Amino acid sequence: MGKLDYFKKLKKKEKTELVKSNTVWLYTRVSSKTQFERNGSIDTQLEESKGFAEKNNLEIVKTFGGSYESAKGDFTRKEFKSLIDEVKRKRTKPYAILIYKINRFSRSGGSAIGLVDDLVQRQGVHLIETYSGKSTETERGRIEIYENLLKARVENIDRMEITIPGMKRFLKKGNRLGCSPRGYDHFGPRVVDYKFIHPVQKIVINEEGKLLKRAWEWKKQGMKDYQIIKELKFLGVEIKKQAISSMWRNPFYCGVLSHNFLDNNPIEGNWDKMVSKRDFIRINEQLNNSPRSGYEQSKEPIGRPLQQDLFCGICGTKMTGYVARKKYHYYKCQNSECNCKDLNANTGARSLQKGINDLFKDFLQSFNLKEEFIELFKKQMKETIMFLEEQDFGDVKVYKGEIKKLENKLIKISDKFIEDEISKNEYELHKSRTEEKLFDLRQKQSELTRSISNLNIKLDKCTDFVRNISEIWGSGTLVQKQKLQKLMFPEGIMIDPVSRQYRTCKIQSLFSYIVDLTKDTEGQKKDSPIKNTDESSLVAGTGLEPVTFGL
Repeated sequence: MGKLDYFKKLKKKEKTELVKSNTVWLYTRVSSKTQFERNGSIDTQLEESKGFAEKNNLEIVKTFGGSYESAKGDFTRKEFKSLIDEVKRKRTKPYAILIYKINRFSRSGGSAIGLVDDLVQRQGVHLIETYSGKSTETERGRIEIYENLLKARVENIDRMEITIPGMKRFLKKGNRLGCSPRGYDHFGPRVVDYKFIHPVQKIVINEEGKLLKRAWEWKKQGMKDYQIIKELKFLGVEIKKQAISSMWRNPFYCGVLSHNFLDNNPIEGNWDKMVSKRDFIRINEQLNNSPRSGYEQSKEPIGRPLQQDLFCGICGTKMTGYVARKKYHYYKCQNSECNCKDLNANTGARSLQKGINDLFKDFLQSFNLKEEFIELFKKQMKETIMFLEEQDFGDVKVYKGEIKKLENKLIKISDKFIEDEISKNEYELHKSRTEEKLFDLRQKQSELTRSISNLNIKLDKCTDFVRNISEIWGSGTLVQKQKLQKLMFPEGIMIDPVSRQYRTCKIQSLFSYIVDLTKDTEGQKKDSPIKNTDESSLVAGTGLEPVTFGL
C-alpha cells in the first residue's frame, strides 16, 4: 500500500443522489377568459406536454390550472397557489413540474426565480419546459430557465409600456375597459358575442336595466334593500343582497368612470346613467351613515299593513300599532290626549266589530273598475298616452325616413369606392361614421316601435289591475300592500275611530278617474268622501309603474 492510500479511507462520503422518479405534475394557464374560450391554448398545452411526458417516459399524476389566471401576481392565482402549496405539503413529491412555456409559469421576474430556486434546492422538484426541453436538472438548464423568466418579465413591461398609454387615451374619451355591469348591453369591435359587434363602443341600458333603474328610484325614496329585492323578483329580476349592495356603490350607474389608470381622477362616461350624480351621492351618504347599511331584515308588522299610512280622523295624528297576546293586532293613535279607542286590525271569531284591514279592503272596492266601463276606460287611457307621447310616436316616422337616407348613403359610398372615386381610408371613415349614426337611429326606432306594439298589452294588464284592486291588495305581500297604499293615497288615509269609515285627503288621478267615471255615468249626486287635488293626466307616474306594468 502506498503511503497516500491510507488517506483514501478518510475521504468524506458524498451524499447519495436522489433516485430519479418518473412521476410529474402538469400546470397549464392562459391569461384571459377570451383566450380560454376562443384560442384553444389550454388544449395545445395539454397535448404537447402529454406528448413530451410519453416520449420521456414520465407519468403525469396530477394536473393544475386548466383555466384563465393573469400572471400579474404569482400568489393571486388560485390554481398556481394550490400547486405550490401542495408541493410543499406533500411528503412524496413529484420529480418535476411540466410547463409548456416558461411564461405560462410566471411573469413576475425576480420573485419567480426565487420561487423556482426554492422548488429545486429545498423541495427537490424540478421545472421542465416541454416546448423546448429546457429544465432545471442541470446547472446550465437552470440558468436558461432563469433567463426565460426574466425575459417573460421584460415582455410584460414592454407590453405595458405600449398598451397602457393607449388604454389611458381610450378611458379619457369616456369609454369603458372590460365588461359593463349588470343592466347594460356592451357593443364594440372586440366583444365576444357577434350580436354586440359594432365599429365603436356603445353601452346602452337593456330591458333588465330599465327595471334596475326603478330600483334606484325606490332606493332614493327610502325603500329597504329587502323590499326592493322582492319588488324586482315580482317583475322577473333575480338579484342577491350582495349584488344590490354593490350596485349602490358603483359610480358607473351615475355615468362616472373611475379607473386606476386615471390616477384617481374620475371622468364623465359615454353611456346612459340610471341615476343622477346628486342622487347617487345622497344614497351613498345615507348608506355610510347607516349603522346597518345594505340588506336589512323586515321588522314591519305583517298583521298591520296600514300602519305607515293611517291617521286618526279625530286629531289627525299618525297611528301606530301593537300586538296583544302575540296574535291580536291593534291600531292605536299616538296622541295621548286623544280619547279614541284602539282599533282591532283583523276580524276574529270573537271580534265585536269588523277589523280595520277588512274594512279597508271593502273600501277599495269602490275603486274597482266595473265591467261596463272597461272599454271607455281603455279608450281614455290610450288617448291620454297618445297625447302625452305624441312626440315619440311621431318620431317613429322621422326615424324611418332618416334610416332610409343613411342606408342609401352607405350604398353610394360603396359604389364610389368600387368605382375608385374615393380611397380605402376615405371609404372606411365615411362608412364607420354612417354606420354609427345608423346604429343609434335603429336603437331609438326599435325602442319606440316596441313601446307602441306593447301598448295594447300594457293597457290590458292595467285594466285587469284596476278591475281587482281590492283583491290584489288583500292577497298581496306586506310590501305590495304598502306600495299600493302609497300609490293610491300619497298623503295617507284617515280612519274615523267612531264610525270606522275611511277618508282620504288626496288620491292619485288614475284611481280618482275610476270613481268619477262611475259617479258621472250613474248620475250620482252625493259628495264623494274622496277629494282629488291632483289634476294631472291619467297615466301613472314613476311611483305607479311597478303596479300598472309600466304605463
